[in-house]
Amino acid sequence: MIRFAHKEFSYGTAVTAAGVIAGGVGVAVNGPLSPRSWWALAAIPVWGLLWRWLTTTRLLQRGDLPMFEAAVPLADPVRALGTPAQLSRQLRQSSGRVFGLWTVGATAVACFEPLAVVFCFVHGTASLIRGWQTASWEREHGVLLWEGHVEQEQQPPELRPPRVYTTTRQRALV
Repeated sequence: MIRFAHKEFSYGTAVTAAGVIAGGVGVAVNGPLSPRSWWALAAIPVWGLLWRWLTTTRLLQRGDLPMFEAAVPLADPVRALGTPAQLSRQLRQSSGRVFGLWTVGATAVACFEPLAVVFCFVHGTASLIRGWQTASWEREHGVLLWEGHVEQEQQPPELRPPRVYTTTRQRALV
């Protein structure tokens, strides 16, 4: 299990860093960007911010707020979550894979079109905003949101297992 906010922050940071690296390679291969390209680099992440804001409101039925409110409390948090070292290792492995995949893909594309790295910034920015909004929601409601799978006996007796679980905020595992 991974804490929802930590996953979003690490994903956003990894994707944004991959975009910076790929952008540097793209500029080195193709030369400097035109002034018009700089406007696109500045404007497109704003679209990412607007989209993320829209998905965290109640304007969309499948947004984040209904998912957070439907989160199920864990029956045995200590057994389901593991130790802080296990949580940290899991997060590092996950963000390392994301960084590697985005860096390789974005660098390959940036060699042909340096402006294509904008997609890294859109996804990275949106993920950072989602992490910030998740952390705000957690503070307001006094719980921590966890994403992942738990063993069968800890799942509620529903047809489809939930994707997000909660624990109380007083845990030392943050």
